[in-house]
Amino acid sequence: MKRSDIVGRKIFIFVIISFLLQGCTHKLDYHDYPPSKSFTKEEVLYTKAPQEKIIENSYAVIDYSNIDEGYICAKLKNNKNKIKLQIIKEDIEYNYDIMTQDYIGYPIQSGSGSYTIRILKNIQFNEYALVDSQNIEVNIDDERLPYLYPNIIVNYNANSKVIDQSFQLCAGLTNDLERIEKCYQWVIDTLEYDDTKIVEANQKYLIPNLDEIIETKKGICFDYAALLCALLRLQHIPTRVICGNTDIEYHAWIEVYLEGEGWVNPDVFLDKEVWSRLDPTFADSKYDYDGQYQAIYYY
Repeated sequence: MKRSDIVGRKIFIFVIISFLLQGCTHKLDYHDYPPSKSFTKEEVLYTKAPQEKIIENSYAVIDYSNIDEGYICAKLKNNKNKIKLQIIKEDIEYNYDIMTQDYIGYPIQSGSGSYTIRILKNIQFNEYALVDSQNIEVNIDDERLPYLYPNIIVNYNANSKVIDQSFQLCAGLTNDLERIEKCYQWVIDTLEYDDTKIVEANQKYLIPNLDEIIETKKGICFDYAALLCALLRLQHIPTRVICGNTDIEYHAWIEVYLEGEGWVNPDVFLDKEVWSRLDPTFADSKYDYDGQYQAIYYY
């Protein structure tokens, strides 16, 4: 089902990818933008868990060997308990489920400094008890590093379908603007909004499954964001999924880092002739959102 009926009804989540030309009014096109390296599949960045530095207990294993690269890895010791991972820096707190006995990456996206890593066990209903905690000093040289690797929200591995898709789309392209536009256009041309899934998403937190999204060609806006983010990260373009508030509801959108421009956001956008709004979820319906954005979480 396309989004032609979306105007006038309430929306749970949507995605915006936007490109801020900070202080500039010039037209930015592919020919003006400098060429950038074309990466190969062999150069894709994956999270690793060499187990050089770990936190381990009866419930989970946390590998923080590469924490200075902007991520940690976590896995369950068994599937008997519901376990949560907390990553805390000062007053910034991220809470995640640890869901499998395979290592999955979790971003360290609050910059350098002192972090507290906690493991919590479900007691009953939504109640959790602390079972482990450790303070770790982090030194991240580049703020973009967490947004170049897969993670629990933008999750892929060497066998994921999104890898072939990304490299097919970007074959022969010479700069990042071309790659961004190509991947964005493919997402809006390929995916259809899943009205059935949004009912489930209102009842529980659903983490995007990229292979499933590509196979079914359906998703809600969190899915749109994660898929587009993965396509671009695979090309070494720093991209982050942002969850937060708008004038409509709680939403998800995307920011991309462009050399010479920085992190781009919903101030100036991409259109047919000039850089204007890019909105993969509403592109078919031409839905226009001109309200405010309040970022809360970055993934």
